[in-house]
Amino acid sequence: MVDEDMMRTSSFIAALSVALVLLAAANSPAEPAGDPPRDCPRPYGGYCKGPRWGWYGAKNPVATVDEARQRLEKFFQGQAVTVGPVTEHPLYFKADITDGKKALVDRVIIDKRTGRIRSIL
Repeated sequence: MVDEDMMRTSSFIAALSVALVLLAAANSPAEPAGDPPRDCPRPYGGYCKGPRWGWYGAKNPVATVDEARQRLEKFFQGQAVTVGPVTEHPLYFKADITDGKKALVDRVIIDKRTGRIRSIL
């Protein structure tokens, strides 16, 4: 008898936990992808939450070298840097970011499937 009560209680708690997780997920607002806001910190590989950028892990695929260059130039817009030659690799595009004196500031990749930009330096 005690075992049956414990099993029913455990099942109820598990079902309640699942329901709470689903309810929380349903109430999370999805935001459209776009450009990062100017006051948004730029952690490579993440997306800032906001109406103009999207949610963490939002996918925005990149198909061509030209598209990758445009995304990188837009990402670094307003900074005193230049996007160097963009090279294509099987899963990503790679580019060097240089300053006005052609000194290497960063080396980044942009994932083809997700569009996420990451520093690899």
